[in-house]
Amino acid sequence: MKLVAKIAMKASDLSGLPEWKWPRMPVYNGFTHEERVRGWQLIHHFVANGWLAKPDRCSISGSTENLQAHCENYYAPWSPVPICRPIHMALHRRFRQPDAWNRIVERYAMTGQEWFCAIGMHPIDLAASLRAQHGAHIADIFRRAPFPPNNIAGVQRG
Repeated sequence: MKLVAKIAMKASDLSGLPEWKWPRMPVYNGFTHEERVRGWQLIHHFVANGWLAKPDRCSISGSTENLQAHCENYYAPWSPVPICRPIHMALHRRFRQPDAWNRIVERYAMTGQEWFCAIGMHPIDLAASLRAQHGAHIADIFRRAPFPPNNIAGVQRG
């Protein structure tokens, strides 16, 4: 019964989303603070409703402590990468502090093909590229989010 009520929820009904209570975030990959917060809210909403698995292990270090979800593309935050907080912070600071990030990559890369080896070391404006390619509506993640019955469990990255 609870699941049926949640499935019927319209994407425009944003009540019940978690509130961001921390300092303002800088632009990342061209995504504004507001866009990043919306992605964070959607991830937490999906986890709270059982539509997205809660991270259980860092995809880089294997740690099970202080886990978070990371997105490179905040216009499609429904496949976040599980990552521990210290590595997550280093990842976001890699443009300003590349040595710390490079040490993490050197320590944890096994083949060099891991997702974290492929991310760039220079800022990009992915958000602008996506808007140019798909139109401004791509930023409306609540309208585009795969709310059940289009369950996302099968497309999550592990």
